[in-house]
Amino acid sequence: MFAAAWLFVLSCGGVGAPTPERCEAMGAGAARDECWATVAPQLFADDPARGEQLVEAQVQDQKVKDFIWLTVTREVDPGSGQYCQKIVEPALKRRCMTLVSRPHLHRALQEGGGAGESSPPGAPPAGGGPPPGGQMGGGPMGGGPVGGGPPPQAPRGLPPGQAPPEGPPPGEAAPETTNAPQ
Repeated sequence: MFAAAWLFVLSCGGVGAPTPERCEAMGAGAARDECWATVAPQLFADDPARGEQLVEAQVQDQKVKDFIWLTVTREVDPGSGQYCQKIVEPALKRRCMTLVSRPHLHRALQEGGGAGESSPPGAPPAGGGPPPGGQMGGGPMGGGPVGGGPPPQAPRGLPPGQAPPEGPPPGEAAPETTNAPQ
C-alpha cells in the first residue's frame, strides 16, 4: 500500500497534487501519461479546448487517451458524445456512448452536484434503497411478491404456516348433498 502511494507521488513529479505543469515537466512515458489522466478532468472543466489540445499533444499511449476521453465524458460532459468519438477501442467506445445515452447515469452532475460531490463517477445516485413506489421484485431474495404489496397471510386465528382445515368453518353446517339419482 505504502509502495503504491510512493509510486504515485514519484510518477506525478513530486509531493502534492499533480498539475499540468508537473506533467509537462516529466519525461515521456507511462508515468507522464498517467499524470495527464489525473489532471484531465479539471483541465476540461476549466477550458475544454485547451484540455483537448494538451491530451492530443502530450499523451502518447492510446489506451490512456481512450480512458481520458471516457473520464472526461463521464465527469465533465456526460450529455455529449463528442469525446466518445475519439475513443479507438471499440468496447470502451460503446461504454462511453451508453453513458451518454442514459441521462439517469449522470443525473447528479446535471443537477449541479459536480464531479465528486455526491457519488463517485459511474456509481448510482446517493441514497440507495428500493426504487420509489414499491418493493423490489419477487422471489426469496427480492423482498416480497412481484408487483409489491404485503406477503400472503394465513387466515385469522391460525398460526403462520398452518393451513385451514377442510370443510365448513366452525359453527356452520355443511351444505346438504344427495347422492340419489335425479
